Amino acid sequence: MAENAIAVIACTADTAEDAVALLIRFFREEGFDGSDAMLDGNLRAMLDDPNCWIGLAVDRGEAVGIATVTAMRDIEHGKLSEIGDLYVLPAARGKGMARRLIEAAIDWCSGAGCRAILVTVTPEGDRAHGLVEFYRRRGFAMTDRMIARLALPDL
Repeated sequence: MAENAIAVIACTADTAEDAVALLIRFFREEGFDGSDAMLDGNLRAMLDDPNCWIGLAVDRGEAVGIATVTAMRDIEHGKLSEIGDLYVLPAARGKGMARRLIEAAIDWCSGAGCRAILVTVTPEGDRAHGLVEFYRRRGFAMTDRMIARLALPDL
């Protein structure tokens, strides 16, 4: 990875290993389910999907944060996107990395023709990291919608 000042770059096959390492650490720290192999496979599939974007926050050549975004279509919005993951290494927090990742994600979504961006904030995430206020400061409005999930069997 090139030695630069703080920047957000789009993840590529060349930086996928750094991205997977960040996601593995994120999932372990937050207690999320998911094997290392699953995270690696899903990230690499996202890299091949034009409806997905993965951004890496880089500080002096080191990947210190990640954001994942997926675009989709629905009747209500037309094209919209969802920020699925946002993580910054603890030592790099408080330096604007998450803000820069969100700004880059918003830019990608705008360029992809999305009319809205969704993000899920769990009560645990809000308690631990103040995510509701973090997203509000960036123009996101909390809704009263709830998310229901049905896991489907692997094919």
